[in-house]
Amino acid sequence: MSEEAPDKFWIPDTISPAAKAKMEALVSYARAYQTNEAPAVTPEDWQARRQVREQMMEVFNAPLLERLKPSIEDVILAGIPALKVTPNTPRFSEDIILYVHGGGFTYLSARSSLKSAVLMAEATGYTIYSIDYTLAPEAKWDEITMQVITAYQALLNDGHSAGQIGFFGDSAGGSIVAGSTLRLRDMGLPMPAALLLHSPSTDLSGAGDTFTTLAFYDPGLEKEDALYRLSQYAEPDDLKNPYASPVYGDFSIGFPPTLIQTGTREMLLSDSVRLYQAIEQEGGEAVLDLYEGMPHVFPSLLDGTPESDAAYARAKKFWGEHFKSKPPG
Repeated sequence: MSEEAPDKFWIPDTISPAAKAKMEALVSYARAYQTNEAPAVTPEDWQARRQVREQMMEVFNAPLLERLKPSIEDVILAGIPALKVTPNTPRFSEDIILYVHGGGFTYLSARSSLKSAVLMAEATGYTIYSIDYTLAPEAKWDEITMQVITAYQALLNDGHSAGQIGFFGDSAGGSIVAGSTLRLRDMGLPMPAALLLHSPSTDLSGAGDTFTTLAFYDPGLEKEDALYRLSQYAEPDDLKNPYASPVYGDFSIGFPPTLIQTGTREMLLSDSVRLYQAIEQEGGEAVLDLYEGMPHVFPSLLDGTPESDAAYARAKKFWGEHFKSKPPG
């Protein structure tokens, strides 16, 4: 007798009432708009789908931007377009954060992912530089990580020391951040002060335990779709290249302090656990900050909930512990 398939939109009772309410709203949306569209193949396919997602995210982000009123400035970092995001409340610190957005390597932009950058800026007081890297499949891991490194070098050339720059990435952006850091270290460049990763994708092969065990319970990710988009970021022979899949990196020769924040309800949980173990077991400094029942990139997805507030409070403390300048105040 076959078992009934689990309901991926089930909401646990162990999360806060505020998080449960937001999850219910997200589930209603997901049930109404879930599709089984064929994978994008042609440049026209990718462009059309990106345009739809850009429009949806900008509408979704608009209330937050109107409420917090951050300063948002278009800048160029050595040829790499970026947005400079400064919180509305005047605060001072010479420390800054370089943010790399998610989107499965293939979607979103600095503009459509403003919510993550703005929430981090508002919670911590630091100025955020969110870069617009070239999306896959138009670019692969080698070109994209070099774009991050180029933007980082531009900040160094502008007078910031490595100890005044942190890297922040969520989902695919977390993978890009960790891979870029391994690569710039191996190039002999000074490493950033610290890394903060939200729900990072760290193994393009999808080998982690929860990629199977939680695949049917993750309300925000579809396994086959995720694997297809991961495959756009690297050729098959590069799936275990540490600059593309940082969980395979050598952390014994140095790596910045790293805070990994994720939830127990997501398919990529093993990617966080394995990266944490790889860093910590090879003598590095890493913290795995887990949250009960939380979905993918929950700090920004479920903003305003106790779980999100706790994650940003921990993030603020983390940056303050590892930056060299006076904390914002």
